Amino acid sequence: MIADSENVARAIFSPQMIIDGELQPEAFRLRASINEDYLSVMRLSIPSWLDDIKHIPQRQNRQIYGYAEMNVGEIRGIRLKSVTYVVCELPNKNVLSHAGIFINVDGENLIGGKMPNSVKDGKEQDFLLLAIQRELVDIAQKGLRRIGNGPTISPAAS
Repeated sequence: MIADSENVARAIFSPQMIIDGELQPEAFRLRASINEDYLSVMRLSIPSWLDDIKHIPQRQNRQIYGYAEMNVGEIRGIRLKSVTYVVCELPNKNVLSHAGIFINVDGENLIGGKMPNSVKDGKEQDFLLLAIQRELVDIAQKGLRRIGNGPTISPAAS
């Protein structure tokens, strides 16, 4: 169990997840192509967390921009209709700091490309998904940090 006082970091990739220093909802989209059922984050309480982020594979169309530091208690404290956010540790032998943000709607785990049975088709689905992402963006934007050659972005500047 990860304590509410702990912070996690979401890797941020350019150009999909950030435009002109502003995080986009895409940064918190569950990918349908792999039936993704949680958002990967790294636990800052584990010493290898930054190296773990830097070792995430990059591609020609996906370069590491930085990370967004987020408080676990603040994530769990989001109040959005019948949505709950669950943050769990998911370490493996290669990535000791790995954790996940699971999103439940009416007690059913959200999976990329699939909507829970309780959510009607169409506009209600689109609205709910955007609202779920927007809540995380609002928390993450405050803790956005740059990795590499660019300057660190202070929370006060955002």
